[in-house]
Amino acid sequence: MKARRQRMAGDPFTSLERVLLELLCGGDDPHRVPVREQLRSARWGGYEFEDCDCFRLSVAELPPSTRIHHEGGPFSVLEVRRRGECLGLVELWVIDGYLHSVNYMSLADDHDTLPGPAEFDLQLVD
Repeated sequence: MKARRQRMAGDPFTSLERVLLELLCGGDDPHRVPVREQLRSARWGGYEFEDCDCFRLSVAELPPSTRIHHEGGPFSVLEVRRRGECLGLVELWVIDGYLHSVNYMSLADDHDTLPGPAEFDLQLVD
């Protein structure tokens, strides 16, 4: 496992995390509006797993009318591609109406580092 810099829950997102979140929350569909609203005030909430850069999001409690209506499973997914080959998926999870976490599921052996747009093509899956 690679060494990590020390971070505290409530810290701002890194530039890579911010890019991934903006891609995951993008799109023209009106049901994404509350997601982008929550993202504005969301902060880094800690690592999701010990051996991965996957991370949780921290969002202040909101009135029920402003929560995200989602039935379960990943809310949004990015395909990670290189030269046309799918290498993995980046997933944005919503739980109980709140942004919850960003997870990376690699289809290769090395799955501990979040992919970035400099190395990969990242495409929102509709």
